[in-house]
Parts: sequence; C-alpha cells; structure tokens
Amino acid sequence: MEQSITILVVFLILATLLSASVFDWKYREIPDWHWAIMFVVGIIISIARVMDSDLGPVGFLMPLCVALIAFDCLFDRESSAITDVMIYISIAILAIVSFVAIGGDVGRTFISIPITYAAMNVLYYTGIVRGGADAKSIIAIASVFPTYPEILGMPLIDVPSGIESQVFTPAFAVLTMALVLSLLYGVFNLVRNLIAGNTMMPQMIMGTKMPIEKAKISKVWSMEDVVDGESVITTSAIEDDEVWKRLEDGGRTEVWVTAIIPFLIPITIAFVLMVTMGFPLFTL
Repeated sequence: MEQSITILVVFLILATLLSASVFDWKYREIPDWHWAIMFVVGIIISIARVMDSDLGPVGFLMPLCVALIAFDCLFDRESSAITDVMIYISIAILAIVSFVAIGGDVGRTFISIPITYAAMNVLYYTGIVRGGADAKSIIAIASVFPTYPEILGMPLIDVPSGIESQVFTPAFAVLTMALVLSLLYGVFNLVRNLIAGNTMMPQMIMGTKMPIEKAKISKVWSMEDVVDGESVITTSAIEDDEVWKRLEDGGRTEVWVTAIIPFLIPITIAFVLMVTMGFPLFTL
C-alpha cells in the first residue's frame, strides 16, 4: 500500500479499536459493526493485493476466503453442527487452494489470515481466550494487516524479510503483547495484596479481597462460593450474579474477587505498540 493509504488505514483501525475498548469498558459488550468495518477494509486490501500482483482469477479466492471468515465472525446464527462444519471446510479449501495456486510471498502472507482464524477459534472454544469479541478483533486485525505496516520510519524494530515475519505476524504480535500487558495486572495485585496482608496464593495474584457490598456494584467476579453450606475459594471467576446472595447467606462479608478486565484495552495498546515499535521478539 502507498504510505498515505497505510497511514489512513492504521488510524481507521485504531479509531475502531478505541471505540470497541470504550464499549468493552462501559458495557462489556461490543457491537459487531466494529469488526465489520475492519473486515471490509481487509477484503478491499486483499482485492487490491490480488490486482497489484496480477494473480489472475484464481487470486480472487484469497479475498473470497477472507469474506467467508468475516461472515462466520459477524453473523450469529442458530445453525446445525453440519452447517458450521461446512463453513469451516469451505474456508479451509479456499485457504489451501489459494496458498497452493498463488505461492510465493503473497501466498505465504495470505495464509496467515485463515491460520489466525483457526487458532483464535481453538483458543476461544478451549476457554483460553474468553471473549468472542477479543477473538474477532485479532482475526480482523489479521485480515487488515497480514504484513507489518511501515509508516513514518516505524516500526522502530526492523521487520525481518524472511519467514520470521510471516510466522510471527502482526496479529500474533498484538495478541502476545496484549497477554503480556494483562500480566501486569497480576503484578499490581501481588503488590497491593502484600501491602494489605492478603497472602493466599494464587488468589493474591489473580485478584484481591473486597467487601461484598462493594463487590456487588463493582466490575468484578467472585472467586468464592458457598457449596453445601461451606465457603469454597476457587482459582477461577464465578460468573453468576446469585453468588453474592449465597455468600451473604453464608455469613461472608468480605470475599476474594477478580476484576473483569476488558481485554480490548490491552489489545488496542498492543496494536499501537505493534505499529510504532514492532515485535520485540525480532530483536533476539
């Protein structure tokens, strides 16, 4: 892309991510129009890449694959397992045929999009990435930026010209750095719990203790519950509004809680770092 167009795309995607972060912070729900904007940009860029590379009709399988990925991400549907499997198979066929037919750097660059889509589906359905919007945002970033954007002398860290940049893609860099940024919350918890004298592990890394009355009106999940009349402390968040009543009925006034962290915020920060700094792994 021409640098002026790249700058425009970067700021459009950044504005979209900032808007998504605000929705995530305020409402914990993000309208899908955010990802629709990003996918439309990704499809347009894919079409432009096909035309610039003079790939012929077979090259348009690439944007078609991105469009089908966008369809799966954007349209919630009550479909049978067979329908979902057919969509996944269609995406896989389009991805493989495009990769084999196009080949070269363009093919290797494109294949990172369906690979990111598949990886984020695995992470989401295994519960490693808990928010559907978080997974969609990474897939959408992959569709727009299969390669690192180069604008105004950035990123500061040189992007390798070999296979490294096609394996450690911009979407991978954003996800990795967002996870690292999220870990800083654990360090913050550790320090404040040591100061407060709350030293139960691993809860002191994952959250903090809070009066139930405050917890009920805060954006937190309980890490405690009452089972068979006994208070039980867990290492995972309990996403059940009734838990506060059970704890109060059990005589608890203060409980371990973990904050509902809007992951879109570290994703947005990581996107800015990816554009300006690059991927720190490339310095090794």
